[in-house]
Amino acid sequence: MSMPKKVPVLIQVKENIQYVNDCQNRQECLAAIRLILDGEATTDQLRHFQNHIDCCMPCIENYNLEVTIRQLLCDRLKRKDVPTDVISSIRSKIGELA
Repeated sequence: MSMPKKVPVLIQVKENIQYVNDCQNRQECLAAIRLILDGEATTDQLRHFQNHIDCCMPCIENYNLEVTIRQLLCDRLKRKDVPTDVISSIRSKIGELA
């Protein structure tokens, strides 16, 4: 049985911070956010994101949106046991396509 994934928390906007309202690297930041939430980000990507998120409102909003969407999906999806013969059948069909 697998351990439940750690649920990421939303980033709170701080009152006394002057945030940038236009991210110059929006697509790259969004890709990094997804890697971070998937647990696939490198140490450098994590470090860069942690420094960047302190001042970039669009990235905070994108991060919070991604976290919210993932949480909603997790809340709505139910894990069900699948018979092993169905799994084998799907795997063999995938193997035929490869």
